Amino acid sequence: MGRSNYLCLHRLEERADEMPLLAHDPLSELGSLVAWSIGTETGLRTDFPGKLRGELWSEVCSDADLCLGYRCSYARDCFFMKSRKKAAEARLLISNHHLLFTDARSRMIDELDYGDEAVLPSFHRLIIDEAHNIEKNATDYFTTTYSGYDVMRSIGRLSHQRRGSKALVEDLAPYAPDPALPGEILGVISLLGESIGYVDTYLVGLMQKIKSMSLLIQPQMKPQLGDFIRLAKAVVEYAGQLGLLVNRLLEDGKIPEELEHRGRELSVHVKRIRSGANALAQFLDVDNWTEDVHWFESVEFGKGSRGVKVHISPLSVASSLRESMFSRLETVVCTSATLDLNDNFSYWGSRIGLPLETSRNYLTAVHHSPFDFKSRLLLLTPEDAPVFSEKEPETFFTYCTQTIRDAIFASGGGALVLFTSYSMLLRVANDLAADIQKAGITMLRQGEEDRFHLLRRFTDDKDSVLFATDSFWEGVDAPGETLRMVIIVKLPFRVPTDPVFRARQESLDQDGKGGFFKLALPEATMKLKQGFGRLLRNTLDSGIVLILDSRVVNKQYGRWMLQALPESYHPETTSEGIPGKIEAFLYS
Repeated sequence: MGRSNYLCLHRLEERADEMPLLAHDPLSELGSLVAWSIGTETGLRTDFPGKLRGELWSEVCSDADLCLGYRCSYARDCFFMKSRKKAAEARLLISNHHLLFTDARSRMIDELDYGDEAVLPSFHRLIIDEAHNIEKNATDYFTTTYSGYDVMRSIGRLSHQRRGSKALVEDLAPYAPDPALPGEILGVISLLGESIGYVDTYLVGLMQKIKSMSLLIQPQMKPQLGDFIRLAKAVVEYAGQLGLLVNRLLEDGKIPEELEHRGRELSVHVKRIRSGANALAQFLDVDNWTEDVHWFESVEFGKGSRGVKVHISPLSVASSLRESMFSRLETVVCTSATLDLNDNFSYWGSRIGLPLETSRNYLTAVHHSPFDFKSRLLLLTPEDAPVFSEKEPETFFTYCTQTIRDAIFASGGGALVLFTSYSMLLRVANDLAADIQKAGITMLRQGEEDRFHLLRRFTDDKDSVLFATDSFWEGVDAPGETLRMVIIVKLPFRVPTDPVFRARQESLDQDGKGGFFKLALPEATMKLKQGFGRLLRNTLDSGIVLILDSRVVNKQYGRWMLQALPESYHPETTSEGIPGKIEAFLYS
């Protein structure tokens, strides 16, 4: 688990001292957290029995920048330190991808080898499960981001009072080397906040104007970005001024020992403000852009509150993974059920930097499934299904609604319906809700509640149906009668509006490699295999996979995708014959 998943007792105590009434109220969020902290053995957020706002957790979780280390009065009881000690003594350590990439980058920046302790203890051999997600997760981690919302949160800690506690600058003002310095700091903070507001207003207006959730920014667009560049430069300038003024306060001021932790907190928040500003400055330096992907993303920060993040993502993670991890470990084993696309792993390897350009061994193997797909899985691909068209979407919507209804009634429920678009999910689910409820079948929809509770309800009710998208194409494990049919509405090609995907595909096209066949098709095939793999979870399972996208049988690339799936019972069929084939397979 990453550090931020652990409760910090020192930070919790500070928060409780600021709000004593709430801290002693067991019905309040803070009070329940204080009560839980006394009995918990792990301090892990996932073990907290109730719901917690992310904002509160961010104020009480373990934070490397704010940690007092062994000087902390809670050092012996520290949940994070105890977990680190336990990990250091272990011969087998289990981590998630995010923590692994955090560790790899830390070792590269600090020039540590894998015999040293970094974010993770020392290790020399690595097994990566779910290895089909390496590129996606590494891309997310190696992306640099500016968020006005996040910067404003740090600014708020500097200048705004909280119940029972002074603002950081106000708290340290009496110890400044110059009585005018705190006022100068607050003045720059005000100008910085104002500048961030101007940038946010511009970006939100831009994204609303183009009616898109994301926008790829290319060097030739620089003339159109004049207003953004001018406004954003002010943010960078004021953040730099703030850093200089605060450094003067901390280095030349006479801060007493009992307030050193407040000085450290001030330093940390200014560091985070400058880090965000540095990301923005890097984005603004258009003339010196490398091949990285520069893009805007519209996001929701709270109820009804929208903002725009500014990202710089790697065009390829291959070199970073080679340099930080693959070339420096003795052994790396990568496993997944979907890596091979009948191409000897060449697509997957090329995306993450394998094989290494050295004499080191690179071994690949396909271990066939123990499942009897030919007798236990019925694959239905109606040849007469209409192909989705942006110009005439109603034809496909109507077809899907009718076919999904008939298939669910034929199976008696127990179905996972996988979409590639949340808007289409809502449209079809809303059209079917009354009929499915009338049939006595429970309909569950992604977005109604969190993933954990949705899956729990789905597995507890063997005749329920779950309408889901994206993340539910993998990680759903429902053996037995609970899941007897998977319906794949459309082939899972990435939308061309995804800026990072679009930039990667265009780069391949420019190199003459064919972005569709070298990226879009194999990526979609790998995801199709994930969706297909939701059905059979043990050797006794059986059921149906129904694919409503006729391109899978009528297009040459679709037939290539089918060949990458395990060979199963796959009779020819039309839409009219689907219900009868489902009933015969499940209940005859």
